[in-house]
Amino acid sequence: MNRLQQVSGYVCLVALSIVLWLGLGYAGVLSGLEQEALRWRYLVRGERSSEAPIVFVDLDADAIAKIGDQPWDRLNFAQTIQALIQFGDAKVVGVDLIFSQFGGGSLLDVDRARSGDKRFGEVVAAFSEQVVLAAAYTGTTSIEAVLPLQRDGYTDPTQVPFPEGPSYPIVNFDSGRIALANVDEALNEGSIPHMVVGQVEIAGERFSRHLMDGKLRYFSGLLNEPKLEETEDRFRLVDQDGFPTDSIPRYSEQRLLTLGLEVFLAAHGLGPDAVEVDGDTLLIWNEGELFRRIPLIQGQSIEVNWFEGWNTKLGTPHTSMAEVLERAHWMAAAHRDGDVKTRTEHEDWFEQFKGKVVFIGPVDATLKDIAPTPYDRIPVPKVGLHANMYRTIQAEAYIRTVGAGSCVVVVVLLTSVVSLLALWSGKFRELTRLLSLLLPVVYLGLVMYAFGRWNLILPLLEPIGAALTAALFVLLLKVGAEEWQRRRIKSMFGAYLSPELVNEMVESRRDPELGGTQAEITALFSDVEGFSMLSELLSPDELVTLMNEYLGAMTEELHVEGGTLDKYIGDAIVTMFGMPIPDVEHAAKACLGAIRMQERHAALREEWSKGGRWPVEVSQMRTRIGLNTGNAVVGNMGSRVRFSYTMMGDSVNLAARCESGAKFYGIYTMLTDATVRKARQVLTDLRVRRLDRIVVKGKSEPIEVYELWDSSMDCERFDQCRELYESAFDRYLARDWAGAVELFTQALEVEPLRGVSSTTPSAVLLARSRELLEQGVPDRWDGVYRMRTK
Repeated sequence: MNRLQQVSGYVCLVALSIVLWLGLGYAGVLSGLEQEALRWRYLVRGERSSEAPIVFVDLDADAIAKIGDQPWDRLNFAQTIQALIQFGDAKVVGVDLIFSQFGGGSLLDVDRARSGDKRFGEVVAAFSEQVVLAAAYTGTTSIEAVLPLQRDGYTDPTQVPFPEGPSYPIVNFDSGRIALANVDEALNEGSIPHMVVGQVEIAGERFSRHLMDGKLRYFSGLLNEPKLEETEDRFRLVDQDGFPTDSIPRYSEQRLLTLGLEVFLAAHGLGPDAVEVDGDTLLIWNEGELFRRIPLIQGQSIEVNWFEGWNTKLGTPHTSMAEVLERAHWMAAAHRDGDVKTRTEHEDWFEQFKGKVVFIGPVDATLKDIAPTPYDRIPVPKVGLHANMYRTIQAEAYIRTVGAGSCVVVVVLLTSVVSLLALWSGKFRELTRLLSLLLPVVYLGLVMYAFGRWNLILPLLEPIGAALTAALFVLLLKVGAEEWQRRRIKSMFGAYLSPELVNEMVESRRDPELGGTQAEITALFSDVEGFSMLSELLSPDELVTLMNEYLGAMTEELHVEGGTLDKYIGDAIVTMFGMPIPDVEHAAKACLGAIRMQERHAALREEWSKGGRWPVEVSQMRTRIGLNTGNAVVGNMGSRVRFSYTMMGDSVNLAARCESGAKFYGIYTMLTDATVRKARQVLTDLRVRRLDRIVVKGKSEPIEVYELWDSSMDCERFDQCRELYESAFDRYLARDWAGAVELFTQALEVEPLRGVSSTTPSAVLLARSRELLEQGVPDRWDGVYRMRTK
């Protein structure tokens, strides 16, 4: 699998994850989880206090015990509303109950029902601008079963049916405010209601026919077979005796608003004419100035911002409708009886409603008008939905959701960044992988913060789902690719690279450049001194055992410093530093590798000298090493059938000459000035001494060579010997032969390898200086010694 294939695979997996999660969101598969995610946003944000002066009057178990089971005498509600406004001075009363013609039932006495409706209508007429009654498309009748939404084709107001709601005598053509209590179930997509039908436009004769139907039912027992009489522009009832009722206009236009919004208008003294719909915005005007700008979803629905739940800790007051009725009766009796004390006591109690917005709604669970909220898992009264709609408009804290285009951008960006961080294999890759895990968490925090601070719903499931899926996919592909790469590299380089270097090549995710690449490297050649003698001394099996132990130990030390084994040639080891993975410290590591080899060989000699397993000659075996730094051609070389990863070039040959040249000077590690200069960029305390200026056989350019010292030598003499030797060498180059002879003689006395090797550098240069002193200087002498052998 090459790099292009890997990149293509990663891109495809990222794109697949993005398309998958965007598709799941578009198809609605995530809608349930999205609603739960919305609930998480509310829980993280917490409940919020509101300046809305809301009070709940609950139709609870106590109230039902007082007024009886359904069907209810609507006189009770008339008395409750009258008491709240007249005694309590409530600003507005919104009733989340549908008082339609279908709610009377057959169990309630007809005359009593008619009387209750009439009284209810009188109260509504008396406080027409302060009472808002609910209506809904409930499905009680077939035509009222469908929500007339514009997205479903209800764009013509004349074709929109009137909802089930209060009719005559509770409301009349010019009295009573009606509002919608419907939830937009299609947009809601969850058990927690938060999308309400914000406004519905109705035109034509729908409302008038709704009122006339109520009149017909109301007067059916009072008039002699009343019938609807229609004129060009008006409706009225006429009975068989010719007795007419008041007529109403045949045609009208209504804009039914959601209950919380209509209550808000009533609380601010505004009517339906203050509302204007402009595309996806509902505008409220007050005295010619824009008062509120409410965003509409699909031109019709509004999202409620849940400020608080039902069982809130914020202290929204609740009062039972039963207590309101009881205190209203006691107050009326006290007023009738002249009981000032009792009347004052109840007046004080009704003070809690002064200037307040009162919502009356069913609270008892048996009434089945309940649903969960973001803060209440167990279903609670839905009247709280409309109260929170009021709070939303009051605080202008409208929920905003990013558009589909922005959602796609967020998904693509988050997924791409997380995937790139997960795939990063360069420097700080542990940090980037940690960031790839933290970034979705950070984004989750941003989502919660945006909702809590700006009421903004950022996409949550699609971006995080796509990001985590893509990260999982690409990591799996990456693991597979790395395993394939690891096996490939091991098959190619496992025989001559350290396991650590193989792992580094895998981690670098970079293929070695094969087939002859020019690179700067440091070549190392090593050879065993006197190997021919050992071959004669030992049996073949012993020789193999010895060489395996020796070569294994030397190779281990080279691998520790990152050396790449080129080949074994009998007892010789050929190694390169700096390839196949480039390393700017290759010269320093080559020097350290040579030092480790010499020190490890010293430990082996000590081990071999014990136990009598090997002859004395084995414990005296030594390794000569040559090093040089320069450009070389590195790569797989050979035939198509068989090839090996190797190096070639002048710099490589020079390293081999250094290994053989070390014998001439009686030393065991010789390196060129190129290696010393490069190594000292990293190892400033490199222990070397300048040996000579030479031209190796087959070359014409002179080089300076150095001896590398290690701890297996007598290092106590190092500084003294080096100082004397290099001073003598300076005299030698200055043609001060007598001074050179004197100092080389002194250096010879402190040579660390004197008595170990057959000669020493001081002995070699001393002999050369004496020869020049005795025989004179040759023509064109430049201080460079030309080697006569390889």
